[in-house]
Amino acid sequence: MTPLAESLPYPDYGYINYWETSANSNYNSLQTQLRIRNLHGIESTVNYNYSHSIDNASDGTDFEPNAAQPNNSYRVDLERGNSNFDVRHRLTWMADYKLPSPKGAGAWSKLGGGWAIDSVLTLQTGQPFQLNFNYSGDYDGTGEYFPRPDVIGNPFAGTSLPNDVINLSAFKVPCTFSEGACVTGTQHTGTEGRNSLFGPPFKQWDLALYKDTAINERLKMQFRADFFNIVNHPNFTNPFLPTFFAACDNNGPVSSTGVCQGFLPTTATGDVGEGNPFIGGGGPRGIQLALRFTF
Repeated sequence: MTPLAESLPYPDYGYINYWETSANSNYNSLQTQLRIRNLHGIESTVNYNYSHSIDNASDGTDFEPNAAQPNNSYRVDLERGNSNFDVRHRLTWMADYKLPSPKGAGAWSKLGGGWAIDSVLTLQTGQPFQLNFNYSGDYDGTGEYFPRPDVIGNPFAGTSLPNDVINLSAFKVPCTFSEGACVTGTQHTGTEGRNSLFGPPFKQWDLALYKDTAINERLKMQFRADFFNIVNHPNFTNPFLPTFFAACDNNGPVSSTGVCQGFLPTTATGDVGEGNPFIGGGGPRGIQLALRFTF
């Protein structure tokens, strides 16, 4: 069997870029909302979105592996999978409760009235990614830089956040491996699908206590205390971030079998990880005190 790299139409060229606008995608979703308006001082909105975005390219240029460039240019059909930005489940619950104000007038009315509580709960499943080999070998014979591995086990066996997100021993090089190299003629496209793995979910509860006070007919003051991530829940980025690459061969494949070793960690929290979809979200508990005047 002739290796794919040796059967290319222009063997004297190491790499040829060919651009075409042939990618396709589809998006389906179920969007629901439950809203309560002014029920004894309660305002509440619950939004839930169940969706699936599928494509064979999620970008116009391959700034990250397989976002635009196929793993094997002769098998573009194998790139069809979850979009890079696919979010399967997302729930947000926003609520505001205005506490009853004491009756009457005077200082006690101003001090005890105008208090309210704001709450925002956000729950979202993790975004997809895939493992690639990082220049350690042309294991699939395509000569296209970033081959995907074969799946030989459960990628989530024995995993835990943040140091053990993916079990790398569930993957191996896509060829018969011997003494640190592929046996000639055994290279093939890895069985791991594009964007078939999912990173950690996002969970955050923000709470605010505030008080509105009328100074006079035109001037109003609001004091508020905001508690971001009030329960201090740790949120970690997709292990694809912040480098936009998840390597199967961090510790090198076993020389006799080609099986990857160890676990893939996630290296950043959501508030600092480049590419984080929640701008400013995902950090530890934060407390903010503020005064606002409107006139």
